[in-house]
Amino acid sequence: MIDAAVDRAGPVLAVLPESQVLVAETARDWAGGRPGEAGWMPSDADAPAVVFPASVEEVAALIRVANETGARLLPAGLGSWLGAGGWTRAGEVIVSCMRLNAVQHYEPADLTLTADAGLGLTEVEDLLLPNGQWLAVDAPGAGAGTLGGMVACGVSGALQGRYGAIRDNVLGVDVVTGAGRVLRIGGRVVKNVAGYDLVRLFTGSRGSLGIITSVSVRLFPRPEADVTLCYVGGAGEIVALARNVCTSPLPIAAVELEGGRESGETVCRVRLLGSGGEVEEVRSRLVDAAGLKPRQILRADESAALHGDRAAWEEGSALVVRLAALPDRLADTFDRGLALAGALGGEVAADALGGVVRVKASPDAARDEDVAGELSRAREVVEAVGGTMTLSQARGEVAARAGWTGRRGSGTALGDRIKKLFDPASILAARCP
Repeated sequence: MIDAAVDRAGPVLAVLPESQVLVAETARDWAGGRPGEAGWMPSDADAPAVVFPASVEEVAALIRVANETGARLLPAGLGSWLGAGGWTRAGEVIVSCMRLNAVQHYEPADLTLTADAGLGLTEVEDLLLPNGQWLAVDAPGAGAGTLGGMVACGVSGALQGRYGAIRDNVLGVDVVTGAGRVLRIGGRVVKNVAGYDLVRLFTGSRGSLGIITSVSVRLFPRPEADVTLCYVGGAGEIVALARNVCTSPLPIAAVELEGGRESGETVCRVRLLGSGGEVEEVRSRLVDAAGLKPRQILRADESAALHGDRAAWEEGSALVVRLAALPDRLADTFDRGLALAGALGGEVAADALGGVVRVKASPDAARDEDVAGELSRAREVVEAVGGTMTLSQARGEVAARAGWTGRRGSGTALGDRIKKLFDPASILAARCP
């Protein structure tokens, strides 16, 4: 039976053929669960609908009807990041761009790719592999996402220290704004026209300003050699080693930490990428400079597989917390992460080059009040040293008590004005928590 939430969205659903619409149970299954379960945040859309436009014209038509009827739309790709960070808000219709998945232009010689937003990142990897190229993306959960989702979320992984953040490698986007305008922003080449950098504005906007339909990205030659040095020891010793590696003049691709109070050990993984000769020289100099012999050295497929698995580190956790501060405060941030992990029975991981520490845990729901208290205290400590703490994943009760983010900055008014400019009727449900 179609309930009130779907009834309100009826005119929007009528835009597409029935084969491109899901409602009620099937829609909830697609979105990753039922209300109240981890990953599902809407508070008043107990029976959401999901639509799958197959063209830019259909996306524009959905937005036009939503503006006419007041229905609210929630942009998505494959639905894997719908609840992350508390951005998801109640909307009658989830708009998935997964059917927009064609490759528009791929020029290996120029190291650029333009494709529809719904093209999966695994499909992108398969496309680039025969030409020895790759899109250097290792953000949490990237393997389950799409090009458009990657840009909309704007979250980077540990490789950003070598290859740049997501926003640095997006050359252009096509967007249908909340006002129904179809915009082509940026282009397909690295050098482009000067002016306001709207590409960066839409990168990380989580569909709050418009639905991304196409993306152009910069590519890189696939490294000839992939080596990871694994160091193990006490937290203080290993964090100090990580900082020394990060501040060395050597070309390091990534430096990641992992630990927990229960094990008493912290692991540092230093990843080296490049030509065979370059990587071996850096490896030799790094081992000499570190003064500590790595417990393990992984090469080629073993190294790549390890870091591929690391992208899925957060999966299945009811609570994921992100602590960030300047990289030179890594010792303090990592120690706070260890303390929080100990209190919640979780684990901690860090991008040492970026100064980002993540904590994952799955505390019992009966502890929600205590968990929220621990999170609030951790946020106070991190903010006192100029850092931030955000929740990437949390149960609704915990998020309501502790807050998805900390203090709202002075840019809130500007953000509201930008939202009004691109989505004046606020029909795009995604909004920063």
